[in-house]
Amino acid sequence: MKGFSTTWYDWIKSFVQGGNVAINVNSQNDAYFQTRKGLRQGDPLSPILFNIVVDMLAIIINRAKVEGKVNGVIPHLVDDGLSILQYADDTVIFLDHDLEMARNMKALLCMFEKLLGLKINFHKSEIFCFGQAKECENDYSELFGCRSGSFVFRYLGLPMHYRKLGNSDWKHIEERFEQRLSGWKGKLLSVGGRLVLINSVLSSLPMFMLSFFAIPKGVLKKLEYFRSRVFWQNDQHKKKYHLIKWDQIRQPKEQGGLGIIDLEVQNKCLLSKWLFKLANEDGIWQSLIRNKYLKSKPLGSGIKKPGVSHFWAGIMEVKQDFLSLGSFNIGDDTWCGNQPLKLAYPSLFSIARKKGATVTDVMSSSPLNISFRRGLHGERLLAWSELVGRVMSLELREGRNVFRWGLNKTGLFSVRSMYKQLINNGLNVS
Repeated sequence: MKGFSTTWYDWIKSFVQGGNVAINVNSQNDAYFQTRKGLRQGDPLSPILFNIVVDMLAIIINRAKVEGKVNGVIPHLVDDGLSILQYADDTVIFLDHDLEMARNMKALLCMFEKLLGLKINFHKSEIFCFGQAKECENDYSELFGCRSGSFVFRYLGLPMHYRKLGNSDWKHIEERFEQRLSGWKGKLLSVGGRLVLINSVLSSLPMFMLSFFAIPKGVLKKLEYFRSRVFWQNDQHKKKYHLIKWDQIRQPKEQGGLGIIDLEVQNKCLLSKWLFKLANEDGIWQSLIRNKYLKSKPLGSGIKKPGVSHFWAGIMEVKQDFLSLGSFNIGDDTWCGNQPLKLAYPSLFSIARKKGATVTDVMSSSPLNISFRRGLHGERLLAWSELVGRVMSLELREGRNVFRWGLNKTGLFSVRSMYKQLINNGLNVS
């Protein structure tokens, strides 16, 4: 099923069943016996085999989904619907409100246990219901043999909720700051030492959350308070005079500051990474976001509306700065000939009614769907005939425009390059 050769299977079988073990009791080795099942603890092959085995669960569920035994959620946003997310042994299964489908899912999980010999610990699992399914939460809990959970829950370290996250969902970050600070009390640290701790320890604690969500202003203010307290007071509660504004201290060294990481700017840069992936890559989450918020429109047309997800709201807040630091390799760029069409035919471009028309719009009718503010005569008519001939002779492929990052030669996005640009040139970071 995975395409591995017979030789590979023989290798794995020899690793799993070919070991000899002897038990040492009071410095005396007993006779060796051959192992038949499983790998030894700490074997580097164990994680690889585990990932291969648990992938079978997704295959089983997806096949059942095709046969109509279970249904995936949001089929209008993701092809065939979304049923399962896996990362090693952390698994989330999605179900619509349907007890019959839930029974089928439980049967699939039991089948997985029988086939592969892995035991699913239902007692450590939780079930989360919302909407109309909340009324049958006890039925679902009894069916799967697991306890009912409550939102917000954490998956891979991130808070999950079907509604927008609030300031309280960042409480664990504030608590981690306080735990770190309590361990530094009473230590005689120089200013340089405190500066290193702020940048290497405190500033790194919220980075995972900052990579997915826009930090609320109240939380940002609290974290800045913790960092400034360490710098000025060495975390002693006795207040000391602040000889210079904290905002000035956070400036780059080239601008007279001490180069302390600006969490708000870093948050913008980390969120921009998802915009680059959304523009240039394909995947389940990209399909979901495009179908839900863009609906075949370009990335630049995305807007932040009331009721959108916390993730989408965050990346829309940084969209303006992100797009200003790169360009799409189509339309305004060189895609027909050796220069942009607006430069090749300036007389036509100057009187075009819709200067920002996409290639799809222009090619939607024959010869070209372009309207002008006045009639074409003389040189403009000749230029139009030449333009139509050039464009209509092209064989265009279906696909998205590719976004090219403008701050390095490779065109690939990097958080570091954007942070340096924002912090030095002061783009819109408010």
